[in-house]
Amino acid sequence: MKVEPAKRTKAQKDELTKYYRSIAPELKETREQLAAAKKELSDLKIVTTPVMRELPPGKQRVTKVHIRGNFLDQGKVVTPGTPAAFPPLPAGEPLNRLTLAKWLVDPSNPLTARVAVNRLWEQLFGVGPVETPEDWGIRSKVPQHLDLLDWLATEMVAQHWDTKAMLKLMVTSATYRQSSKVTPELYERDPDNRLLARGPRFRSSAEVIRDQALFASGLFSAKLHGPPVRPPRPRMKLNAAFGGATDWEDSTGDDKYRRGLYTMWRRTTPYPSMIAFDAPSRNVCTVNRPRTNTPLQALVTLNDPVFVEAAQALGRRVLKEGGPTVADRATYAFRLCLARPPREAELKRLVELYEQARQDYAAKPKEAVALATVPLGPLPEGMDPADAAAWTVVGNVLLNLDEMVLKR
Repeated sequence: MKVEPAKRTKAQKDELTKYYRSIAPELKETREQLAAAKKELSDLKIVTTPVMRELPPGKQRVTKVHIRGNFLDQGKVVTPGTPAAFPPLPAGEPLNRLTLAKWLVDPSNPLTARVAVNRLWEQLFGVGPVETPEDWGIRSKVPQHLDLLDWLATEMVAQHWDTKAMLKLMVTSATYRQSSKVTPELYERDPDNRLLARGPRFRSSAEVIRDQALFASGLFSAKLHGPPVRPPRPRMKLNAAFGGATDWEDSTGDDKYRRGLYTMWRRTTPYPSMIAFDAPSRNVCTVNRPRTNTPLQALVTLNDPVFVEAAQALGRRVLKEGGPTVADRATYAFRLCLARPPREAELKRLVELYEQARQDYAAKPKEAVALATVPLGPLPEGMDPADAAAWTVVGNVLLNLDEMVLKR
């Protein structure tokens, strides 16, 4: 039965709209995306771990206080709630994790936004307005810039918790874009840069140092998601104590060069080169990593197979892409690593290093081949081993420069 448009009920209009969306040619791609999303959702496994499931009201267990921790000596019944120092949970809402999540990001709860922006500021500047990101209680340090912290927190809420927007705001600020150069007078007045009179300068994290070397060399894999990978590491012969998984078989292909974030981690035998740069063992939660400066770190970036391979790849990349002259190639390599052109004195030193290394390895062909190919693999056809070895030496030096491992 035909019904005039003006006389159609809401249900009839909805039915027509639904039918139109199912046949409209311009919506074909959208329908396919929706079907794929529904299939992906249906393929998800049902959560079987009890702690990840919410129990319906009336079926939740009764929880009582255990007097002095003794489960046989129980006190009064307790229910979910928040510390009295914080705003209460919304009235009338179910006492579950969704309500807790909404409470955490509620504008009336200022602490969550403060902790979040303090963490972002710490990642960019080396230290946050609150120096103790793991402790915001009575033992925490007083914020150095309380007004700044409060403004950033309110801005975080106003930006609807958009982390990218907050990071953009911080890195485009005049404070962040200052030079990190420090004068003796400024250092005497403010050695830790708590007054923010200069730009940030601190050593990068363990994972970033490795990723930067791979990126400059051209080996870096931008592949996202998936299971952990097993990049090269020394074989420690600990199978008898910790089992056969201790000494692993290295990943191959792109997996070998994925971000440090994806590295397989075992608390009993953590990845050695990252531990040298203060990556936590993960035996306990570590909110704030220490930053040390030891000779072992230089030995890692000079001799670890990952960094040697990166130097070899950097040398080959320079020979392929750097230009016709030694100076052009040295400049190209320098820019790849430090994102700036070399000064005249720096360029002169690199050219001299290359020429000396080229002369040495031309007289030692076997050593040249070994330095240029192990562990990366055979040289491309037509590439001179002495040339590749010399540029490997230059690449190794560049990857070990102070400016390469520091954020400034």
